[in-house]
Order: sequence, then C-alpha cells, then structure tokens
Amino acid sequence: MKKIIIALMLAVCMLCPVIGFAEASSTEKAVPFFAEAGEAGELTLRFYEETPNIPYMGINEYMTRIMNIPLTAEAGENGTLLLKNELGGELLCDAAAGTIITPDWVRVISPKMPIEGSARSLSDVSCAFVRISNIEYEGEPAPITFDFAKYGIKIHSDGEDVYLPISILSDMMTDIATNHLRYDGKNLYLRRVDLSLNPKDSILMNETMLARLKGEERPADIIAQCYADLCFTFDYFFGHPGKCPLDAALAEKGLDAAIDDLGEEGAVIKADLLSPSLVTYIAAMQKLFLVYLSDGHTVATDISVIASSEGMMSDNVQSAMLTFESMKDMLDSKTTMQQILHLAITPQRKLAWGDDNYREYGSTAIIRLDTFMPDEEAWAKYYKGEGGFPQDCVGIVVSGLRKARENASIKNVILDLSCNGGGSSDVLMMILGLTTGQNQLYGKNILTGQSIRVTYESDNNFDGVFDEKDKEERFDFNYGVLTTRRAFSCGNLCPIIMREGRAVVIGEPTSGGGCCIQVGTDIQGIRFMMSSCQWQLVDSQGNSVEGGCTVDLPIGTKSIGLIDKLIGKLGIDEGMPVFTAYFDDVYLNTLMNAWFHVQEEVAPAA
Repeated sequence: MKKIIIALMLAVCMLCPVIGFAEASSTEKAVPFFAEAGEAGELTLRFYEETPNIPYMGINEYMTRIMNIPLTAEAGENGTLLLKNELGGELLCDAAAGTIITPDWVRVISPKMPIEGSARSLSDVSCAFVRISNIEYEGEPAPITFDFAKYGIKIHSDGEDVYLPISILSDMMTDIATNHLRYDGKNLYLRRVDLSLNPKDSILMNETMLARLKGEERPADIIAQCYADLCFTFDYFFGHPGKCPLDAALAEKGLDAAIDDLGEEGAVIKADLLSPSLVTYIAAMQKLFLVYLSDGHTVATDISVIASSEGMMSDNVQSAMLTFESMKDMLDSKTTMQQILHLAITPQRKLAWGDDNYREYGSTAIIRLDTFMPDEEAWAKYYKGEGGFPQDCVGIVVSGLRKARENASIKNVILDLSCNGGGSSDVLMMILGLTTGQNQLYGKNILTGQSIRVTYESDNNFDGVFDEKDKEERFDFNYGVLTTRRAFSCGNLCPIIMREGRAVVIGEPTSGGGCCIQVGTDIQGIRFMMSSCQWQLVDSQGNSVEGGCTVDLPIGTKSIGLIDKLIGKLGIDEGMPVFTAYFDDVYLNTLMNAWFHVQEEVAPAA
C-alpha cells in the first residue's frame, strides 16, 4: 500500500510541477525564428493533444524574446499564476477558468521609449528619420478581463508560464507599428504589414495552405480556432470609428452576435467561416470585411494574395468565381464604392497640373504629397551610407522645400493632399518636424479609456543623429494644406495637426480614418487589418478626427447631374463632382497671400 501511495505522489508531481497546475499532455517543438534582419534564433512551440494542429507559445517567451519585456511568475491562489514585468504590468492568469485579468494593460505591452533596433528588429517606427521619445497615458486605466473560455479557446499553464495559441498571442501583443508573429508550419517570422499591400508573401503560401487551396479539408481544431481568432480580436481590439455597418452591434454584443443579427445572410457567412473548405472560408472573410466591416482601415489584406496564388489559379473556375464574388461584394460596400469614386479626383488634377511634384506661382509653391508611405528599404540604405537620398514621399517634400527656399519670392508653401490616401505616421511626424515644428501627436486607447500623448524627435538634417541641430533645420514659410474628400487616414490627420500649427486648410473636409491600423491573424497565418482600439486618433483637444478636417478656405465643386443621379441610385451619398477650382495656381496663390497678408514682391511670370 505504501508503494502505491508513493507511486501516486510521484505521478502527481510529474503532472503538476507546481501544486495546483494540472498541465495537459503536450509536445514541444523548437522552431527557427526569423526577424526582418534575418534568423534570430529559435522559439518554442507547444502542441496539445486536444488541439493537435494549434501551435501554442508561452506569454513570457513571447514578451522576453520578441518585445524585450521579460516577466516573472508567482503562484497565486486556486492554481492561478501572476505574471509581472519591471514596468508594473501584471497578468493574473487562471487557466482552469480560461481568463487573464490585468489592472493596467498598457503597462504589460508597452516597452520603454525609444525602442532602438535589436536582433528582433522590433521598433516603434519604420524609418530612422524619426523616433518616439515618450508616450504618456493620462487617466486611470480600466481593468481588462480577457475571457478566452467564452470563445472556446483553451489556455494552459505549467506553473511557470501561460500558453496561448500563437494567433491570439500575436493579436494581443501586436502594436501600431504592426509587428506581429506568423508561423508557416516550419518557421516563425516576426513581420510588419507592408502598407503598400504588396501581394507577394512566401510565408503565407506554405505547403499546408496550398494543399487546402487544392481541396484538402481544414481540421476541426483549425476551423474552430480561426473563428475564435476573428471574434476575440474584434471584440477586444476593434477601435469603433463608427463607419462600418456592424460597428454599433459589435460594440454592444460582439462579432458573433452581430453576424447573427444579419439574419439569413449572417447565417450563411457564419456557416462559410466554419466550413472545412479554405476557399469557402476565404470568400466569407472577403464578404464580411468588404461589406460589413469596411471603414477604410479594416481590410482582409491577405485575401488578394491567396486569390492570385498558384493553388487558387490552378483551378480557373474557382478563381473566376472568387473574383466574381469579390466584385459583387465591392458593389454592395458603400464605403468601398465611395473610395472608388474618390479616385476620380486624380485624373482631374492631372489635366490641370500634369505629373509635377512641385509647382511655383507668384509667392506660392505647391508640393504634391499623394501618400505617407515611405520607401523603407531606401531609407535603411541611406542611413547605412549605402544609398543616396531617397526620392519617396519624404524626399519629394524635402526637395520641394529646398527649391522653395532657393527662390526669394516664395513666402507660402501648400502641401497638396487632394489625392492622399494615407500611410505611415512616421512620414507625418517627419513632415511636421520640418514645417510647423510640432513634435506631439495625440490619441485615445479605447480598451483602457486613457488619453495618449506621444512626443517624438525628427532628424531634420538627416545626419542620423537626434540633437539640437535638427531644430535649426526648419523651413520657415506660411503653410497651407489643400484637401478633398479623397484624403484619408494620415491624409486626414495631417491637415488637422498642421492647422493647430497655424497652417491654413483649403478645399473641403477630408474623409476621416479615425484610428490607427492594427494587424490581426488567424491560426492559418491569414492576416487582416482593422481600426485599432490602441490608438483612436484625436486632435490636441481630445476630439476624434473621424469627421474630417475643418476647412478655413472652402472651395466649391460643380456637380455632374446625370452621373450623380445614377450613383445615388446605388445608395452612395456622394456623387462625382468637378474639382477644377482646386487646381488653379493663380487662385491658390491669391488665397494664400490674402490669408497671410503677403504682398507680391515679384510679378508672376507670364
């Protein structure tokens, strides 16, 4: 009898490294880990018997190896585990109940500023010409309970760490620089979203994905986890800018119930999201995002990658059907159709101004800025001394400002954002540093309820050093910003912030884009972007910028009656107006001179 008791005790000790933690049966797998700079070592994944196709990772390993924020573990009451970091962040993990509670989520996920480059290539910005020096959160944070059990997500603990599916872990820990983790069945990758939405990504097109595109069914645990990933991520981390059709229902009852509210169509979408067929799942994701979640920032980014892949294109009928469904979904999406109509502003400008990035008339220079997306590779080479000064959007602005400074007649500079679809806040910070000299941006964390103030530095002389010399390199002009309804996201925020720096806004209100983007992934590695709760964009007074910018000098448009009526029948509020007056050098020069009381020193050239 004594031997039996001893044997039982040994068995309990083997199953429970710390009393209270009954660790489920699992196998560990060390896999190569790659960051942007190359291979960065190995990370450990766990696979549990009940979910054999779902890779899990420890929270502490993720925080230590990827975010450089190590955690300590303390056994709590009733089998709980308390994870802490040196910044005061705490996670009270109850694997049995399937919950993790934190009194201050920001202290858990926010590293010290500035974040310099590391072996993991984790950084707060994408280009070396700016860096964030401080982030301040104001107000008491709302405590958060992450209820994984509600979504059927099993979490595990061994008394030293807590283990989550890597998709959920990445979605929770991702940042507004879009750092996220992906697994292709062999390797783990730390990646950032290419804001140009470049469709090439070999990580996504792995053997498993291609096999499923060709008809192999998705396993039951993958099906359940993908749907859980989607619902969990939107319920906790969606920023609610107020534009997508499901926004109100999402805020009130969560994504699963919001889909149910769509009635018969919602039932079809949910059934397709839970289908064993990967192609059916992709089509449902496409419809959900395009029609019901679309707000300009919320996009199923990887769908186009998959639709054009070898596996999909090998079945021409299948590919054609998916393309056809996509076109139908676009027509059903009010937000998407409005964005498409906005594209008509570009050819109107081209008829007046051609393709010039820089123009002068009288006392005014005009610099065209169509995007806030930098050429990251070119800037990396420049700062390593391996390439010339990049001629991307930042280079265009810098070159234009330098030309304007060489002409003594130029007193005013207009940044033309009439066709700007947004991009990276890095570029916005750089442009503010060069022009109005502002060094702060503002936001609100919807999840914690806190206001945010970011202080940043810009390398104005592009010498690779942040110092007092940067403050001396400023371009002292009267600034104006030309805006239309096409300007979105950073193209929306830029005129709002520059106006606070005494720039004049000319044209019409912009189209919003009131949240930064956040990247999400499902367990298959398929990514999506969403309006993020981490950073709702606000002005210096704390007001949301979703409604667009205030215009100081409005410019009218002419209506195309018949076309506007046809568009109106599609349920689209906006027509296709004529923007002729927006691209008139003489008129813009007159407006700027009158606003800033500039007297022409030199008569304009004939």
